[in-house]
Amino acid sequence: MTPLPAGRLRCEVPVLRLPFTSAPWLASCYLASYLVAGSALFAIATAAVVGGLVLSQFTVTVPLVIGSAWIIRICAQAERGRTRLAGLPVPYLYREVTEPGLPAHIRIRCTDPAVVRDCAYLVLLYPVLLLLDTVALVVWLTLIAGITLPLWYRAASLGLPGVDTLSGTLVTCVVSLAMLPLGALLVVTAARLHLAVAQAVLRPLGDPLAQAKRVLATPGPLSTVPSTVRSGPITSTPAVPTSDGEAHERDTGPAG
Repeated sequence: MTPLPAGRLRCEVPVLRLPFTSAPWLASCYLASYLVAGSALFAIATAAVVGGLVLSQFTVTVPLVIGSAWIIRICAQAERGRTRLAGLPVPYLYREVTEPGLPAHIRIRCTDPAVVRDCAYLVLLYPVLLLLDTVALVVWLTLIAGITLPLWYRAASLGLPGVDTLSGTLVTCVVSLAMLPLGALLVVTAARLHLAVAQAVLRPLGDPLAQAKRVLATPGPLSTVPSTVRSGPITSTPAVPTSDGEAHERDTGPAG
């Protein structure tokens, strides 16, 4: 199984010490920023996709489809920049327009696999990632609120049985403190899973034939063998004149 990307979210300490490291707090910032930035990018990207589909139905507005592709690309770049919070920037690679003319420009921009993957991440995966981030953040923030409950329970009337008293808040604080390492592990794991999805979808696809091309480009074992293999010095048998005046090679015996 491929390990999840870590970056600054490494869990190099025991679980009990994890809440006292920077990993869960960075993970919380990363997940919380998606609730705001991811929602905004989802709305913008969805509008761009729908607008591009509508504009492509009319000949006059077809050139504006390029603008929709650029908007999606900008949104994806913003999401790639957000991954820098975890110290894992996502590389990108888009097709270059090498053919002249507006039709070629539209075709290359709209059929670019990178743009298609951007749409999949920004629009299709948004509900799943939003649910993942929300659940992890709710559990983590609830545990933190439970630990600090004795400090502010008098200022807020929660209306929960057993929580409006000092003894109830102390019990809640102890239980929350005991569950805090698990909450930290949950929020870090959720952030790393979110990063894994971003790395898998937003980065350029690798060439499936790259390994075969490297093998073909690398010199093989036969290339190290010299072109002329010498098993020993080559000598010629001197010619011996015969009685008829013609020169013949000396008979060295039967060939067999």
